[in-house]
Amino acid sequence: MMLFQKRPIDERMRQTSRLVAALGLGLTQVLLAGVIFYRLYVLGQPDAEVRDFQAVLAISIFGTLALQLFMGGALPVPTLRGMVIGYAILAAMITGVCLAIYGVPEAAEWHSTWLPTLLGPALMVGAYAGLARLGQWNVDRQIEAD
Repeated sequence: MMLFQKRPIDERMRQTSRLVAALGLGLTQVLLAGVIFYRLYVLGQPDAEVRDFQAVLAISIFGTLALQLFMGGALPVPTLRGMVIGYAILAAMITGVCLAIYGVPEAAEWHSTWLPTLLGPALMVGAYAGLARLGQWNVDRQIEAD
């Protein structure tokens, strides 16, 4: 007894299915971010009340990027110059926003002000480059095996 009809799946159908899945995931991530911002800044809820939503959103966004980098190998691998420029742009943007919101921090508070502002972008750029290189290596290895 057959419950489903089997249809041959061609590359166009597979590509359309992947596009729909990616768009749906991206839309839900944007909506979840909107809910978080609404609850924080419109309803005025404390940050601790939305910490679980923030964790789920971070896992979803960074997990999706990590899987695309490693499994697909399709995202670009930055050069050393690209990594330095990316770091400089991210660090400048984060520092500028923090200075505009909070002002110049005390020098004694460097571990909670300047360190995350300057180390965070370095870790993000380094993790992206490392996963992109691993993904490229993974895809090259699969191509050679075929």
